[in-house]
Amino acid sequence: MKRIRLTVISVFCLLQFTLAQTPVVYKEMSIDPLLCLQINNFEVAQSMDDLKQIPLKYNAKCDAIDFGRINFDKKSVVICSQYVKNGNDAIKTTRIEVLRNDQARRIDVYFASFGNGQLQRPGKMYENRRCLLLPKFPENYTVDVHYSLKVVEP
Repeated sequence: MKRIRLTVISVFCLLQFTLAQTPVVYKEMSIDPLLCLQINNFEVAQSMDDLKQIPLKYNAKCDAIDFGRINFDKKSVVICSQYVKNGNDAIKTTRIEVLRNDQARRIDVYFASFGNGQLQRPGKMYENRRCLLLPKFPENYTVDVHYSLKVVEP
């Protein structure tokens, strides 16, 4: 009888953990083709005013950015930025996973880049940036972006 109870409790705890984090289907946007925005780590925008408050890079080629039409009643934007040595040539693929946890009121973005050995050599810095259009989440949610850089080819 104790074994059955323990099994039921274990299954319940496992289900509770798996249901707590829900994968989010996102769309990538190309709102910054000239690399005009200054993104240190990541930025979250819940309105067009939030996007316009992100500073432009010093000596950038553009004075204004056309973000296109974004319905902020239904969408939120997260912009992730990762700086990598020789990344323009060295990065082969980038994988992004977005999880939403309604119990903890949290959005987790896992941003992993995979490349060759040039990632570890001295060289020019490259900004690997992704602009993610997510289903709307409340403003009281915290957002965390977790970065990873892996060498998968010699």
